[in-house]
Amino acid sequence: MKKKPRKIAYIVSAGNGLESFVFREIDYLVEQGIDLSIYATKYKAGDVYTPKEFWVTYYISASKITVLPIILSGLITQFRLIPKALKTKSFVDLVLAIYFSFYMKKNKIEQIHCHFGDHKLFVGYYCQKILGLPLSVTIHSHELHVNPNERMFQIALQSCNRVFVISQLAKDIITNRYGVSKKKVLLSKLWVDDSEWRPEKPCRVLTVARFQPQKGFSDLLEAAKILRDIDIEFVIVGYGPLDVKKIATEKGVGSKVVFFDKLDCKQLQFLYQNVDIYCLPSITHSEQGREGIPVVLMEAMASGLPVVATNCGAVHEIVTTKIVEESSPSQLASAILEYANSKELRIKDGEKNRDKVKHDFSTINIERFLSNLLTK
Repeated sequence: MKKKPRKIAYIVSAGNGLESFVFREIDYLVEQGIDLSIYATKYKAGDVYTPKEFWVTYYISASKITVLPIILSGLITQFRLIPKALKTKSFVDLVLAIYFSFYMKKNKIEQIHCHFGDHKLFVGYYCQKILGLPLSVTIHSHELHVNPNERMFQIALQSCNRVFVISQLAKDIITNRYGVSKKKVLLSKLWVDDSEWRPEKPCRVLTVARFQPQKGFSDLLEAAKILRDIDIEFVIVGYGPLDVKKIATEKGVGSKVVFFDKLDCKQLQFLYQNVDIYCLPSITHSEQGREGIPVVLMEAMASGLPVVATNCGAVHEIVTTKIVEESSPSQLASAILEYANSKELRIKDGEKNRDKVKHDFSTINIERFLSNLLTK
């Protein structure tokens, strides 16, 4: 019979999203089947490292009508802890612990782990006293040098069943300065996945467009699906009503796509200079019409990028290298793959594209416009 995973409570702060390394750690543990729930001392939605929607997350919100009754009831039942909380100036930590403990008990939590030896640990300490559960903490660095409550830090450290530290220096400080038993202190270095963080880069395909159906994102992501086993990454920049991220997830290519919101010129220039191919997969749409001559094509071509585009509207007036039929993910994929497989071809067509822009779409056009505008 398969043993049930241990139920662990993670006490963290998500006031500006989780720390990236904490996010990765939780993501890994969840993927490994650990039954983990998050108890956030601070919480803010909308950050790139906000806990994922399907992660069980608790935090205090003024809009939750159950908050006050839980806290008041807990203060009555845990009255014995109030004198220590007042004496150590950690009453707010006790209040949070009372609220979190209510849900930890409800979820049958078996172990408490805190990230950082500051208020998260102090909250964990009181949760341990209320629930009688094992307590552990990961100590990083700043809490050893500028702790917000040094006295409470010493008390909570001694109460931990296990103390993880990320460096040998932290281990020495914990054992020598704070007198924590060496048996309880474990060096646990942080980590990165070197299959994701590597010196070589995949071939990158950039698309910059408003998030709407006429821009052909569904076809682009279907092409990405066709190419999912090739070392090609898609970079999508834009904003708008269409949920392009959802489409990528539904097609199973979410991990192959990097998304950016609306960017300024300098940011776009950086991307143009650091990708390999530009793709505009536009389609004719009954409500949104067809393409004119998109400025993003001029920008990409002026940056020396090879372009894969669909024959939509007037696109053929600027793109003369690789134009494919509308609504054809297979043709998009084939054209992208041809460029991905040949750096020489990318350079050759990129130079053609830059020459095309310099000849037909340079600043001379705005000078002519101004001259004609002012002509009586």
